[in-house]
Amino acid sequence: MEQWGVVHRVFAYDEFVRSNESVVAAQRAFRQRFNIERHGAIPNRKTVMRWVNAFRTTGSIMKKKPPGPTRTATTPENVERVRAAVVQSPGRSVRKQAQALRIDRSSVRRIIKRELKFHPYKLAIVQQLKPTDYRQRSEFALDMFSLFEVYMCEVYMCGNIAENILGKSKIPKY
Repeated sequence: MEQWGVVHRVFAYDEFVRSNESVVAAQRAFRQRFNIERHGAIPNRKTVMRWVNAFRTTGSIMKKKPPGPTRTATTPENVERVRAAVVQSPGRSVRKQAQALRIDRSSVRRIIKRELKFHPYKLAIVQQLKPTDYRQRSEFALDMFSLFEVYMCEVYMCGNIAENILGKSKIPKY
């Protein structure tokens, strides 16, 4: 977040011009206008001069856009090409889509996620459920439960018999 807004910058520039290009006078007026304490933060000499130079060269007090190439891959034409390719073959990977469209892979991924709001997923192929499946599943669960119940009963009984015959100290602990 910027510390100084447009109102602050314009006021500092106006005071600089009004005071015969005196940075100190502009700073004093700035402190009074915005009720800033004696040791409070005000724009320093370099900041005021940068605002003045920016206004005189560009006609604007705001910062210039950062340098660098503009994004050429996310043009409306490319977004539409990617949309058509994804709709036509949704199962194709981003890598193959990029290869087919002759657009960089990261650009295709950016277009799909940010512009088109599509999110990748993989379809899971499962068996079709039939009306008899619910009954079979219930029967299987009941059968397994009864088997476990019998097994647990046997383990418990064997444990009690072993304790009675051998005594507690001779039973192996797992």
